[in-house]
Amino acid sequence: MIKEKNRIVNNFLAFIDVVLAWLALDITIYIQKGDLAFLATKDSLIFHVYLLIVWFILSKLFRVSELYRSRPFSILLFNCLLLSFFGTLLIAMLTFLIEQRIIEVRLLIYFAALSLVLTFGFKIILFSIFKNARRKGFNYRTVILIGDKTAIPLVNKFLGNPEWGYKIVALIGDELKKYYGNKLKVLDDDVNIDKILEDEAIDELIYCYEMPEMKTVQDLLLSCNEVGVVFRMYSPIFNMLSNKTHLHYFGTTPLLTISNTPLDYLSLRIKRIIDFFSSLTAVVILSPVYVLVALIIVFSSKGPVFFKQIRVGLRGRQFWLYKFRTMVVNAEDLKEKLKEYNEMDGPAFKMAHDPRITKFGRFLRKTGLDELPQFFNVLLGDMSLVGPRPSVPEEVKEYERWQLRRLSMKPGITCTWQISENRNDVSFEDWMRMDMEYIDNWSLKLDFVIILKTIRTVFRADGR
Repeated sequence: MIKEKNRIVNNFLAFIDVVLAWLALDITIYIQKGDLAFLATKDSLIFHVYLLIVWFILSKLFRVSELYRSRPFSILLFNCLLLSFFGTLLIAMLTFLIEQRIIEVRLLIYFAALSLVLTFGFKIILFSIFKNARRKGFNYRTVILIGDKTAIPLVNKFLGNPEWGYKIVALIGDELKKYYGNKLKVLDDDVNIDKILEDEAIDELIYCYEMPEMKTVQDLLLSCNEVGVVFRMYSPIFNMLSNKTHLHYFGTTPLLTISNTPLDYLSLRIKRIIDFFSSLTAVVILSPVYVLVALIIVFSSKGPVFFKQIRVGLRGRQFWLYKFRTMVVNAEDLKEKLKEYNEMDGPAFKMAHDPRITKFGRFLRKTGLDELPQFFNVLLGDMSLVGPRPSVPEEVKEYERWQLRRLSMKPGITCTWQISENRNDVSFEDWMRMDMEYIDNWSLKLDFVIILKTIRTVFRADGR
């Protein structure tokens, strides 16, 4: 029943996307012709029917019409961009197939921008209404969560995001008692789950263990199916399985094959193209900022404008990384004397009140502006816009074996660690695990989301 309801709602929202595209089209035609007389013609009817079919299919294909409970607006914006870009591309193709040019080529960009603004604006309003309602206790889903300590981040996300609309009825697991015994209802491992599902109004059951027991999973899945409860399951191993799993046949024998690095050649090529043109654009547009920052560095402290250092990149290749200088000239010499004050576990060095940092350098670090010269590293092909941060050779030598896999992707200016809420307090091991999760789940969409969140982080200016 829930699936059927969602299908009807999604189809209705897809049609709303079509209506918004029609509106964008009519406004664009009015800008071109100065009146709406064309809308009464046969060509206009054909064009609107064509737009209906194209936009409805693309809206479903790119999942623009789906109502997300927990997805950020950045994911929604990316999907709307895909809809607007490919929809406009197909509209442009039609204008060349028919004799009458309904929309001039130069106005197609107006149509694309207007359809994007209308669609994304409508989604923001709609999603904000739903999120506000869920915060007030409406439209929520009741959840039972069974798990060990692996479930803690998920539970914290549910508690910290009431707009998602998930109400935890009970937690089941002895390991969760010490964390949530005073906040939530926590039951023992041996509780009768079948009885709970029968007696209480439960919408979803979530199973979250580091090492799932298949017999338990089968029993819970069967129990949920019998009473119509949604079953969800999480394990850290899913980070390796998502987007990296395929069946490979040796003769007629299928083998489940898992790759731990991105293999999508086309997407990786697109990533490189985006890196090059985005960094080139950034260098051109931000050139006044480069000059201003350089002048302030020259007049505020002794030493060169840029700081360069050998870093380790893709597959262990070394390259010169460039940053605006934020420390005194002899910073590397002073580092040896400050190692006892290192606040970072593992081989990395971090100190909250590092005396080597200049006054202006502290501002550059807080805003992330010290990283701007790395756009040149991206242009040269040594780095990417998004990827694991490049380490110095001395740190890489101290990596554990599993941590070396972060070198399987080109290093980036920004990464998941830099956009995390508590990025200044992330342990070295958690930092490494964040990089592994990025590699395991990499996609162009994920890069887009990280870039948007990086912009937010720059304005928040809470770096060190």
